[in-house]
Amino acid sequence: MYTNEIDTIKHQLINEYAGYQDKKSLIDNFPKYTRYKNSNEFYFHMTKYLNKFQDPHLKIHNTNSLHPNIRVQLFENHLYIIDSKNQNLPTGTLIKMLGKSTVEEVLNKDKDLLKSSNPERMDWTDVLKKYEYVTTGNQIISILQKDNPNFFDQSYKIEERKTYLYIRFSDFLDHTKISRLIKQNKNLILNANQIIIDVRGNRGGSDLAFFELLPLLINNDITIKNEFPYYHRFTKAYCDERLEVLSEIINQISDSKEIDEYKTFSKLFKDNYDKGLVNINYEQETKVIKGINNALPNVKVLCDFECGSSGESFVEIVQRFTNIEVIGRPTRGMNDYSNVMIINLNDNFILSVPH
Repeated sequence: MYTNEIDTIKHQLINEYAGYQDKKSLIDNFPKYTRYKNSNEFYFHMTKYLNKFQDPHLKIHNTNSLHPNIRVQLFENHLYIIDSKNQNLPTGTLIKMLGKSTVEEVLNKDKDLLKSSNPERMDWTDVLKKYEYVTTGNQIISILQKDNPNFFDQSYKIEERKTYLYIRFSDFLDHTKISRLIKQNKNLILNANQIIIDVRGNRGGSDLAFFELLPLLINNDITIKNEFPYYHRFTKAYCDERLEVLSEIINQISDSKEIDEYKTFSKLFKDNYDKGLVNINYEQETKVIKGINNALPNVKVLCDFECGSSGESFVEIVQRFTNIEVIGRPTRGMNDYSNVMIINLNDNFILSVPH
C-alpha cells in the first residue's frame, strides 16, 4: 500500500528537487518500504522524514485529512491556545494533554513533527492532527474539523491614520490586486511623511507583487546586487508547468510594463529548458530601483517569525534603504529553497517540491 506515492516522492527528490545535492545523504537514506495501516500513518511517517530536510517548502499534504481549529504555542513549558475557531476553546486556554499524552511526552516523542526546537518557531499543526483532541481542566474537546479554518485573512490595505500612513500586506499572492491598490494610492504614498508597512504573518507569494511599491518610498536610485549564485533546477516538468502558469497570468493582465516583466520571466524558462541545475546569477545581475519620491519619508517595516518566503524577500530588500527601519522578530527562514511545484499523489496527497 502507498507504493505509488512512495515511488513518486523518491523520484521527485532525486530528479526534481533543487536541494538534491545538498541533501544527498538524506535522500540516499530514503525510508524503506513498509506496510502502513492507514493514510494517517503514511502521512506522519513521511512528514517526519521530510522535516529532516529543514526545508519549509518541501512538504506532503493530506488532501482528505481533518484540520485543527486551534493554533497553539509553547511558553515556559506550558502550551497555550493563541488563536481559535473552536467555540469551546477560547484564546488563552491552557492545554494539559494532547490525546492521552502530556505536553512533555509529546515534546519528547514527536519533536520531528514540530520542525524546530525553538518554542517560538514550533509548528504544532501536524501534532494537533495526530492527537485529535485536547484536555483542558476536566474537559476533553475535539479539535479537528472537515473544513480548513482560515486563521489568516487576506488583507491588502493602504489607509491614513492620525500621524502616519498604514500599509498592510498579509501576503504577496495577488499581484493584480496589490498593483491596483498601489496605483490607486500612489499620491497618498508620495505625500506621506511617516509610513508603517506591516508584513507580520505574511504568507509569501510573488516578489514581483511588491516591486511597484519600492520606488515610491525613496528619492534616490538604489542598486541591488546579488553577489551569490542563484540556482534553478530547470527540469522539463518544472519548465512546462511554469510556462503554462506564466502564459495564463500574461493573458489576464493589461498593464504593458507588467506584461513585459512576466515575458522576461518566461524567457528564463525557455532559454534554460530542461538544462537541469543552472546558476541564473552568473553575471551577478544588478537591479536598480529608481526612486520617484521628492521627499524621503520615514518608514518602519513590521515583521515577525511568521513572515515567510516573499515576505522575507521584501524585508531583506528594504533593509538596504537608509530611510527604512525594520522592527520585530527574525523572519521565518523559508528562502533557502523556493519556487515550488505542486505534485498530485493519486488524489490523496500533494507534494510541494522547490526547484
